[in-house]
Amino acid sequence: MLLGINATRAYQLIDQPQLIRTDQIFPKEFPPCPNSPYASGYDWLFIYERQIAAFLEKWLKPYRWELIGQRGIICEALSNAFFHAHAKDPGKLILLRVLLGKAGIMVEIEDSGRGFPVSRVVESFMNNRRYFSSAGNGFRLMAENTNFGVFYSPAGTIFYLLHLFSGDLTEMTA
Repeated sequence: MLLGINATRAYQLIDQPQLIRTDQIFPKEFPPCPNSPYASGYDWLFIYERQIAAFLEKWLKPYRWELIGQRGIICEALSNAFFHAHAKDPGKLILLRVLLGKAGIMVEIEDSGRGFPVSRVVESFMNNRRYFSSAGNGFRLMAENTNFGVFYSPAGTIFYLLHLFSGDLTEMTA
């Protein structure tokens, strides 16, 4: 679900967050993966998303297929960073951080692109208007998920995925 909060509020919600993982992802550093079902150039994503899913399993095992795979939220966020922000440049850095608190867990995915107009896109999406000039299915998938909350930095360069162990995110929707 699309949340109307910022990172500071999310840190408060997960209660005493501790950084438990930081990954610097350079797609060009991943080996080819002949059994990847993804489009050419996305082998790295097939490999990496399974690594991060294995790491998150302790907290998010019931939601594995909501996070990875061709319709997974983490897959979509990483793919968006690679495709939209980095124009498929495999040498550009994607940074992933995982924070764990007493009440929840959060994944942050940061790209080095120029960002996108978050408030305009959210408003257009909420009003059922065209919100991206191309694609946008991943954004809809993320916004409609009820087990995870998503939001972006104001500049549109950081994606946040929030899960509260209590499961109650409904009061924070955008």
